[in-house]
Amino acid sequence: MSCTNTNDSFPCVLPFSQMYPLCCIDIRNFLNQIYLFSDDYFQKSSIIDETLRTALDDLLCQKVCQSLIDRLSSQYPGQIVQILTNLEHFETACVELQDLLFQARSSPSATGPIVLEATERFKLAKKQASDRIFELVNSKIDDLIETAEYDWMAIKPSNEPSEYMLELTRYLSNIMSSVLLALPTEIKEFIYFDALSHASSAILDLTLDEGVKRITPFAVAALAMDTRYLSDFVSSLNNPILMENLDELTQTVALMGTENSDEFFDVAQRNRKYGKVDNMKGAILLEKVAEGAQVAAQSPTKPTTTTERFGTLGSRFGIR
Repeated sequence: MSCTNTNDSFPCVLPFSQMYPLCCIDIRNFLNQIYLFSDDYFQKSSIIDETLRTALDDLLCQKVCQSLIDRLSSQYPGQIVQILTNLEHFETACVELQDLLFQARSSPSATGPIVLEATERFKLAKKQASDRIFELVNSKIDDLIETAEYDWMAIKPSNEPSEYMLELTRYLSNIMSSVLLALPTEIKEFIYFDALSHASSAILDLTLDEGVKRITPFAVAALAMDTRYLSDFVSSLNNPILMENLDELTQTVALMGTENSDEFFDVAQRNRKYGKVDNMKGAILLEKVAEGAQVAAQSPTKPTTTTERFGTLGSRFGIR
């Protein structure tokens, strides 16, 4: 059970690891011993203040912060999250330590605040840890999307979302409810925002692959089904900002399945319905869909009247 305020019952699970309180205890004992020694045996108060600041910076930067940075090579997002949590608490502790050193300053003539280099080092290390979480999460997303097995020349409909999409949404749900749970809300939402943006771009890149020459209407329908499934999942998170990440993907897929592709070449209509669609990408995909529709129309199964549907667009791109 986690503790969020002083009214929570004990025992409780604290977000930081054992390393954090043990280091704080050692630093407190070190400070007490230094001040006790200086009061009894040493009169050069300014030297004590500077020596103490330098020693603390060396300890925090080289022994504590660097040891956490060295562990960022881990392949486990959960471990990186724990490191990031520790770094955040150490950064806060450094700010408080600066105030304590200022108040306990030995030299009465010294002025100005006491600034520890370690405060900035921990802040920079937090950014490294966040980037590492992005890297690991996005790498897993890439692995899942690489397993997508779209039949771009499909001549029959799909009845359910693709397996990779089921796995992708399951993974995104799991990391939010478990791996990222201990992070502060703003960091957690930022990581999730980036993950969804990365997933959306990676899915769209599947259609733009140079190896995909044609896309039939049934393939578009399968992609649209997966896109709706992803959109419904993100909608269930009740965060409108996250939904914006899917705008380019959903609008592009809608364009690929439109009955009136001429709208895309009308500036006013394009801005209204397909404002997030890249002009070049949209044109490339419409050409692939037009060619796929012609091939599907020539299939013995004759699944749709796609020749009429894409005839005008096909002639625009020089397709016979």
